[in-house]
Amino acid sequence: MIASGEKKSWEPKTQVEVLEESVNEFKDKVAIDYFGTKVTFEQLGIMVNSVASQLSEYVKKGDVVILSTQNVPQFIIVEYAIWKLGGIALPINPSYTENELKYLISDSNTKIAIASCESKVKNLIQTISTNPDTFHEIPSEYREKWRIIDDCDEELDLKSSKRVDSDARPGANDLALLVYTSGTTGKPKGVPITHSNIYASSYIYREWFRFNENDRVLGIAPFFHITGQIFHITTSILSGSSIHTSFRFDPDLSLRTVEESKTTLTMAVATAYMAMLNALDKQDLSSMRLWSSGGMAMPKAIEEEWRKRVGDWIYMAWGLTETTSPATLWPYPYDGNLPVEQEYGIVSSGVPVYNTEVMIGEDGEILVRGPQVVKGYWKMGEFKDGWLPTGDIGKIVNGWVYIIDRKKDIINASGFKVMPREVEEVLYQHYAVDEAVVVGVPDEYRGESVVAYVKLKREYSPSEALAEDIIKYCRLHLASYKVPRQIRFVNDIPKTPSGKIMRRAFRGEM
Repeated sequence: MIASGEKKSWEPKTQVEVLEESVNEFKDKVAIDYFGTKVTFEQLGIMVNSVASQLSEYVKKGDVVILSTQNVPQFIIVEYAIWKLGGIALPINPSYTENELKYLISDSNTKIAIASCESKVKNLIQTISTNPDTFHEIPSEYREKWRIIDDCDEELDLKSSKRVDSDARPGANDLALLVYTSGTTGKPKGVPITHSNIYASSYIYREWFRFNENDRVLGIAPFFHITGQIFHITTSILSGSSIHTSFRFDPDLSLRTVEESKTTLTMAVATAYMAMLNALDKQDLSSMRLWSSGGMAMPKAIEEEWRKRVGDWIYMAWGLTETTSPATLWPYPYDGNLPVEQEYGIVSSGVPVYNTEVMIGEDGEILVRGPQVVKGYWKMGEFKDGWLPTGDIGKIVNGWVYIIDRKKDIINASGFKVMPREVEEVLYQHYAVDEAVVVGVPDEYRGESVVAYVKLKREYSPSEALAEDIIKYCRLHLASYKVPRQIRFVNDIPKTPSGKIMRRAFRGEM
């Protein structure tokens, strides 16, 4: 079965062209707001030119440059400067260990990095340092919580008036980004993303969600993740919207930013919404016209609670690094019933976006192709006929796409297939469960047993009686072979830097 998105035509542009056009059109409007410090589009253009001039000594067309910071203005400035030189930006989490960095440096053949003070990349290759306090000192209430390290000088030249030789300008089909997947199996794979891929995704978001120059984006997804990269940065720059960012995500700070800065739209992982639900306390969120989420499944129970307490649905999205973010989105605006698949109780991830095809292949695996989908992996072959095998299992019902689970996460219990996400959906409906992860563990008799790791809501404490109550609840809503054999209480659910729950941490794959 294949579902196809609406056909639209556009002429791909490079991100250099997009920035120049936006600087001219939105000159005096705010492009970045960092803890209240504002950078206009004109100022952004000047800073990009300045840093590009500085980097031209080290970066030639086609060079890969590591960019390792949290959500600070320098990330945006440096990235566009790299692109202006025809370089390829490699965004990475500044908390990576030296061991993790060594592989990325070797595989990408990177020779230079621009990194914040805490990044260990400076111990491995030539690095230009940048300080998180340069544009605004991070408030004291977050310094200890976020373990701020600001013991380096600001080495970026943000004030020069020099311009860059235009001969290095990239073309639409040149690489702009090299983003490594999380490496849940084996070594991380590099995903080479072109300027054309980025433009397609940014254009899709702009047109689909009606981004405009009056929008203020709540920039809480990490910039080094594909969601923050496209939804927050490149779509905002293309649309003339302002990006409101504050180093890292904090639920109280995010809700306060909405109330004080009157932000209008955002995209974040489900765990961020869970954290904001716990922090909700009569804040005025009426300025927000769009709450959206991607990167991981959104439990039906969280959707329903958000709708009840905030008044809006969380618009689900589905995509991967390999699709440069969006592959499916909920129609906008949408005020119908929550689109839930009946067999597994899973919330839909939407319908295929413009010029995009989604197909259910062998064993229920989802394949996708479109102008935002990369051609293949770094140093590997291209995908057959442009179809990306996603590793996700799903189905299409009336044009809506439902992501059931990851192919590799399916549990085989006594010959029966168990989808972890179906069990998790039931667990999230239990009154005491805050977060849950379901995995298969080796079992000599069954092959695999279903085990649930549960983080309780703050008002509940672990006990055998509560574990039995959760299992009893599952028996009421699941076939017997799907019911967890054990409930294991945990104090925390490990997450990736982008906020996704790390299921592999509970399978002993760390």
